[in-house]
Amino acid sequence: MKYFFRIVFFVVIPLLFLSSCKGKNKADNNHDNKQNVTVSSDTGVDLSSPLYLKAKDMYLNQDTFSTVEIRFDLKLQLPDKNVSGSGTLRMANDSLMWLYIKAFGLEIARAKFTKDSVFAVVKLKNQYFKGDYSVLKKFFPVDFDFDILQSVFLNKFFLFPKNSVENLSYFTPEEQSGKLILSSGEKFAQNYSMINKITLSTQKNRVEENVAVTVQSQKGIKIRYADLKDFGGHLLPLQVVFEGQGTDFSVAFDYQKAVFGKALQYPLTIPSTYKPFEF
Repeated sequence: MKYFFRIVFFVVIPLLFLSSCKGKNKADNNHDNKQNVTVSSDTGVDLSSPLYLKAKDMYLNQDTFSTVEIRFDLKLQLPDKNVSGSGTLRMANDSLMWLYIKAFGLEIARAKFTKDSVFAVVKLKNQYFKGDYSVLKKFFPVDFDFDILQSVFLNKFFLFPKNSVENLSYFTPEEQSGKLILSSGEKFAQNYSMINKITLSTQKNRVEENVAVTVQSQKGIKIRYADLKDFGGHLLPLQVVFEGQGTDFSVAFDYQKAVFGKALQYPLTIPSTYKPFEF
């Protein structure tokens, strides 16, 4: 059971830590497809190619929201154990996330995420955690932060590990079987010691899969999405799946209900009797 609780805290909750999407949730009305944009001197990518401009347009123009509450079923697969549960995910755009997880008929954990801090309580262990996202480096080779986390659960277009339109120029686009594939190049690997590959559906205007692994260990994470559903005017995937690359686990969030725009609360208190989480 100790291994299970570690997975709950550092896979389910921090998987949620799945930098910066600054401005990604808002359409950038200032960008244009200037014909004088040519090859990037740093990466060799043709910044004026139709495929690159299509990817850039998808990146800059994404859905916006104020708040959202998502209710989900949870399936956690480990080498020696499968666990099912359920939970609730609440978000305030660009500022706050709150997670509640229940399994075995009991509350397992809840957590609150701000731009630079993480707070969590694991009730069945009477333990808590207060800190920042750097703790994840003890368990995952790829970097996550708050902004990537929100993008992941909303199926937004994001890049590991530094999510910016400037870094999009490190990716070479190509079409394969009707999909737009973005592959990071040598310069990206030199700068970040990572390889990132993103599969986009141009028909649905969404990410289908995002894979990031370290150059040295080839370990990392794959995030993939199921078909989309309209939740009150906002499209969300029916399922978000996290799969370890080089490690044997998977976590699937099956979205059951999503409500956008309502006032939300994000309750989390740390009882005085709780002890710091033991890693």
